[in-house]
Amino acid sequence: MTNKVRVALIGVGNASSIFVQGLDYYAKHNNTSGLWHKKIGGLKPSDVKVVAAFDIDPTKVGQDLNDVVNRRPKKYHSVRGSSINIHAGMLSDDPPFPFRSEKTITSSHKEFGDMLETSETNVVVNLISSGLDRTVTDYADASLDAGLPFINATPTKIAGNDAFSKKFGDKKIPLVGDDLLSQLGGTALHKGIIDFLVERGALVRKSYQLDVGGNKDTQNTMVERTKMAKRKIKTKSIAIEAPYNFESVAGTTEYTDFLRDSRNSYYWVSSEGFLGSNIVIDMMLHTSDGANAGNVVLDVVRAVYAHHNRKVKNGCELICGYGFKDPPVKYKIRDAYRNFIEAFT
Repeated sequence: MTNKVRVALIGVGNASSIFVQGLDYYAKHNNTSGLWHKKIGGLKPSDVKVVAAFDIDPTKVGQDLNDVVNRRPKKYHSVRGSSINIHAGMLSDDPPFPFRSEKTITSSHKEFGDMLETSETNVVVNLISSGLDRTVTDYADASLDAGLPFINATPTKIAGNDAFSKKFGDKKIPLVGDDLLSQLGGTALHKGIIDFLVERGALVRKSYQLDVGGNKDTQNTMVERTKMAKRKIKTKSIAIEAPYNFESVAGTTEYTDFLRDSRNSYYWVSSEGFLGSNIVIDMMLHTSDGANAGNVVLDVVRAVYAHHNRKVKNGCELICGYGFKDPPVKYKIRDAYRNFIEAFT
């Protein structure tokens, strides 16, 4: 049976668009170059299908999903018309920055739930911009009411919220998050650098990671409250990699529109070696945010579906540790990966 995993995407931005491209490409081509894991939970990419999509952008709502995907500035693979029209999403916060002078198109809690039922969705993925906390909470509530697993890729505390965790747990519905950890994004690489230095016996003293990006999520992150919240999440995620305290700062520092979906991450790490000798890493990483999210979203979607159907022991905890910066239970990057792979491959 194909297309076992029927996904509803909330937010049709860069990450969602490249996810759609990836599903189509890896389902139709034998070439698996760039695909991190061919199977997760026994599921191939061809077992996953997007059946519903939601947004508040008037230029997207009512449009064919794949037509919108093909118009995105970052395109790796062209997709044919999908016969899936983008539906109006919910909005419970002030409109995000790009829409403050424009009208948004929104729907109600009930309308969203009805569409999930009509589309026979069985996994909901939240990929809206950072900082829309009330909106994310309402989406999680609506998914719970629909009896569907909820994946929260934003920094809003949902999986890490005790009340939500209990509600989903009581109904035995998977809830995972929070704040997606990209495959080789700024935080993942920073964690890996610290892990490697510690393993090689260097004493880490100080580190920083400064990110500059050009997409709408980065633009919304420039709001001071959101910026500081994300900085706190990233810094704590990195700190866990060493068995001792060291000075560290990590976060998005600037929005630069011409970078679009690209992100430049700048790292500086100071450590000590034999006899206190100085070891300094000074480097820059250039990546595509959407593509960096693709493999992780695909893995998490498949793992959540597998866990929902066969109840993997500690499944949600393992998925959260693998795929997110701010999971309820925090693991070092190496341990999180090993635990996830042992459980789901």
